Amino acid sequence: MRRSVLAVDRVLLLLLGLVLVVAGVAAVGWQVGFLRDVWPSAPDQVGVDSTQVTGASSYPLLLALAGVVLVVLGLWWLLAHLPRRSVGPLRLPAGGRPGRLQVDPGPAVAAAAEVLAEDPDVRAAGGAVLRDRGELVVRLRTTVEPTASLPDVVATCDRVLADLSRVLPADQLRSRVEISVLRKPTDEPRVR
Repeated sequence: MRRSVLAVDRVLLLLLGLVLVVAGVAAVGWQVGFLRDVWPSAPDQVGVDSTQVTGASSYPLLLALAGVVLVVLGLWWLLAHLPRRSVGPLRLPAGGRPGRLQVDPGPAVAAAAEVLAEDPDVRAAGGAVLRDRGELVVRLRTTVEPTASLPDVVATCDRVLADLSRVLPADQLRSRVEISVLRKPTDEPRVR
């Protein structure tokens, strides 16, 4: 979740909590007579004539507008709270100088997928870094021809992951390679 969403959550929940606490204390104080001691002119009962509001000609339009605003806010709130599986910059081990080093894993994984796609047995390849069950995972997906030698493809994947571990902090990442085999060979030339 992004920091801006967390900040909005905290402010809104603080305000909602304060409103509920004040309303609850006022309701209890009204029932036990404490509110009369604090606010001598507090009414004994509240009479509200709702027909003044609901009978107005602009009431349906205002109600529809309020409904649309609430739906948009609700959808934004839900979408902002969807869990994100993508990963931001990774922290690199500290060197001899003070400071913080970070690397964006996306381009490195994309380059590794391109190197994997250059193998003659591989038809297509792609990659991403995800957060899966609390672990950071480099996921490479590759599609191979049915005539491909799987041990050769696995060896190529191992070489690509070894090269990738020199670029990204290997102690923070796990790797997963998904190999899909086409049902029948394609006669189309490969485009690079």
